[in-house]
Amino acid sequence: MGLIVTASLSSCGTNWLDESPSDGIPADGALNSTEALASARVGLYKSFKGDHNLTDYYAREIFTYGDVRGEDIQYNHITGSSRGSFQYYMTYATADQFNSSNSTWLSPYVVIGRANRIINSGLTDEQSVQYENEAKVIRAYALFDLTRIYGVPYTKDNGASLGVPFSTTALNAEEKLPRSTVSDCYKQVLVDLNDAIASGTLETGKTPGYINIWAAKALLTRVYLTMGDWDKALSTAEDIIEHSPYKLWTASQYASAWNENDGNHGNEMIFEFVITNTTDWTDREGIAYLYRENDSKVASGYGDLIASKKFVDMLTSDPQDVRNDILVASDTKQDKAVYGDNKVFLDKFPAINGDVRYDDVPMLRLSEVYLSAAEAAFNAGNKEKAAKYLNDIIRNRTTDASKVVTAADVTLDRIYVERRKELVGEGQRYFDVLRRGETVVRYTNDADRGWNDILKEDARTFNRDSKKALPLIPQDEINANPEIVQNPLY
Repeated sequence: MGLIVTASLSSCGTNWLDESPSDGIPADGALNSTEALASARVGLYKSFKGDHNLTDYYAREIFTYGDVRGEDIQYNHITGSSRGSFQYYMTYATADQFNSSNSTWLSPYVVIGRANRIINSGLTDEQSVQYENEAKVIRAYALFDLTRIYGVPYTKDNGASLGVPFSTTALNAEEKLPRSTVSDCYKQVLVDLNDAIASGTLETGKTPGYINIWAAKALLTRVYLTMGDWDKALSTAEDIIEHSPYKLWTASQYASAWNENDGNHGNEMIFEFVITNTTDWTDREGIAYLYRENDSKVASGYGDLIASKKFVDMLTSDPQDVRNDILVASDTKQDKAVYGDNKVFLDKFPAINGDVRYDDVPMLRLSEVYLSAAEAAFNAGNKEKAAKYLNDIIRNRTTDASKVVTAADVTLDRIYVERRKELVGEGQRYFDVLRRGETVVRYTNDADRGWNDILKEDARTFNRDSKKALPLIPQDEINANPEIVQNPLY
C-alpha cells in the first residue's frame, strides 16, 4: 500500500494495514480458533489504547490534538516539558515539520489492520462473532478519527472532499490505495457501527474496558452529530439515555467519581481504557502525566497542559458549579508566580495510590450523550427536548437554580458552553469547532492574552478555512504511495 509502519512496530515498511493481531501470534493463518481470536482481541485493544511507545493515538496525542488546538486547554509554557507544545504553537509549514511530532496517522491504521484480521477470521461460534463485532466498532472508531483529523469536516461540503485511504481486508504491502472521500469513509463507519449493533452479539451490560452495545451507540451518536444528521443523533442518544444501565453523576458525586476506585465511577463511563498495572499503563508519556503538575504535592507529572484563563473565568463565573472541583491550583513556585491561586491543572486523572499513571482513560461518557441529544434536538427544531436534556446536565452540575433553561430561552450557545465545561480535557473541543464552523480565539491582543505564550498570528485565531486547520499527511507516506494526495494549502 505504500504507507509506512515505523521500525519500532515492523521491519517491513509497507504493511500498514497488515499487522500481526497481537504480540504473540504470527500474522499468517493464526486466527483459526476462538482462543487465537481472543488473543488477537487483546492485541487489538492494546494497540487502540497505546502505551509509552505508541503515544500518537489514545495514549496521548488524540487528547492533545482535540484540546490544545482549541482555546480551553493550552500548553504550560512556564514549566512544561514540551510534550504538549506542538499542537499549541502550530509553527509547522511543511509536512516534514508537522510530522517531526507524532501526527495521529500511524496508530489508527495499526488498529484498523488488527481489526480487519479479526473481522475476517471466518469463525462463526458465538464468542468469536462477538469479538468480530467489537472489532467492527473499534475499526469504525479508528477510521472516524482519521477522517475527522485529516479530512475536511463533513458539514462543510457533505463529505465531498478527500478523507483517508482505508481497506476492510488485509492487503499486500505492494498495494497502494488513494484517499477515499470523507463521505465514503463515513459510510464505512456507519456500516460497521450499525452492523455491530444489529448483530445482537455485543454485551448489553456494563463491560469496563471493553466495547459493549452502548459504547457502539454512543460512538454512533458522535458520528451522526459530526455529520449534522440531527434526527439520527437524537434518536440514538435517546435510546442510550432511556435504555442503558448508565446514569449521570450527581452534583455531589461528580468530583470524586473521576477516581476509578470510587463506587460511582462506573455510572457514567460507557467506555474507558482500564489500566491495571505497569504492563498496560502508558507510563510517563500518557495523557494523565501531562495534566499533572510537575512536583505536585499529591502526585507528580510533567504539567504540560493547563486550563486557559478564558476557560477558568467561564467556569468560575458560577461558583456553585461542581466542575470547579476538577481543577486544582499550582503547588510550585514558578507556576504560582504566573497563575496565582487560580485552579489551572485538570484533575480528571486523579492519582491512584499516589500515581496518575494508573488512571483509566475516559473515552465515552453519558454526559456527552445528553449534550449531543440537546444539540441535536435544538437543531432538529425541538427546543423542549433540547432544554430537557441540557437541564439534566445543569441540575447535576450546579446548585444554582437560575442556570436552568426553558424551551423559550434555550440557545445553541448555551448548549455549546455546557459542552465545553463538561468535556474539557477529553479531546473534543477542536472537533466541535470544526464541525460547527466556529472560530478558535485564543487571544487577539496583549490585553486578552491571559496565560497564553506569545503566538504567531495564525495560531492566535483560526477556523476550519485557515491554512493550518488540517494536519499534513506524513511526507514519507506521500513519497511511498503516489496515489495519496497531500492536504491542500501547502
